[in-house]
Amino acid sequence: MPDLREVSVFFINKNDAFAKHINTKAYELYCQLKSLDISRLETAPQYKNYFEKHHLGKRLFFSMQNSAHIIYYSVNKTNRPLTELTFTDYGAGLGTLFMLAGKLGFKRTVYNDYFPDWHQPARALCNVLGIQIDDYVVGDIEAVTTYAEIQRIQLDIIASRNVLEHIYNLQHFYRCIHQHNQHTVVFSTTTANYHNPVMRWYHVYLHHKWEKISYRKQRSDEIKKLHPSISAKQLQELESITRGKAQKDFTAAIADFMTGKPVAKDAALRSNSCDCITGVWNEHLLKKSDYAQIITSAGFRMEYTPGYWDTHYNSAFFNIVTGFFNKLIALSGNQGVLLSPFVNVTAYN
Repeated sequence: MPDLREVSVFFINKNDAFAKHINTKAYELYCQLKSLDISRLETAPQYKNYFEKHHLGKRLFFSMQNSAHIIYYSVNKTNRPLTELTFTDYGAGLGTLFMLAGKLGFKRTVYNDYFPDWHQPARALCNVLGIQIDDYVVGDIEAVTTYAEIQRIQLDIIASRNVLEHIYNLQHFYRCIHQHNQHTVVFSTTTANYHNPVMRWYHVYLHHKWEKISYRKQRSDEIKKLHPSISAKQLQELESITRGKAQKDFTAAIADFMTGKPVAKDAALRSNSCDCITGVWNEHLLKKSDYAQIITSAGFRMEYTPGYWDTHYNSAFFNIVTGFFNKLIALSGNQGVLLSPFVNVTAYN
């Protein structure tokens, strides 16, 4: 078991009973994961490597801290006790959010990921750790809400960490949730923080990198499947104007282009790109005003608040610098988004 001195601050720096409950369970999970021999987990090597790289080791405290904050603030936004709430980790992958939620005593805890391949390693982790997850749901938001309606479950909280930017159609995402339950709290964090110049530059770099490595070629291949005799000039033009489009939007844009109709580009696309078949792994780089328009048009209200920097690196110098930035963020109020590495986007009623 890790020594208490390893934890320089609690995961939630609050003194109320709910925060204390989260801190207790978060530290319990932290200790379990610290001592976990990932090599013995019964799942494929790529999932072990992913979990170890992104959530264990030097990233474990920050991962647990984020999960604790997401749960604390989303539950408080409902104004209801945890034992009455269904909590859904949307696009959960192998993060710590669903595991911590499963320890806390929610009425029901739901795991979701778009890709079915992630469900087996998630189950394996929970089995090893003795965590009960009530439902495992494959698919997008429509699959989640349809499952809930069939099972007669009301989704009270839908939370995610670094997933919001990857959702292809955000308008549909929020409208689908509002139609299911207009009182759902949708709490999302995203590192695609447009208002922090450094984070904006980093995501633009990622967009250009993956567009060059993967997505443009994928669109080219799919266009040629639909129109094998397309000219090189037409192909080049179509590759460009279909960037950021997927699913039926992608095929409709090709059809419109080939029949001479104009193809409109999304004004908020900026440098973004995505998988043209599934629509996932795009990275929306949206302003606060963009999110406000999407969320309020779906019927919710919105809060947009700054996140914070990790202060648990191995480097004492890094921790001093990030701690200083966190103090500046706290003093700046909502203007702290100019400095924060991620933002919290909350939809509620």
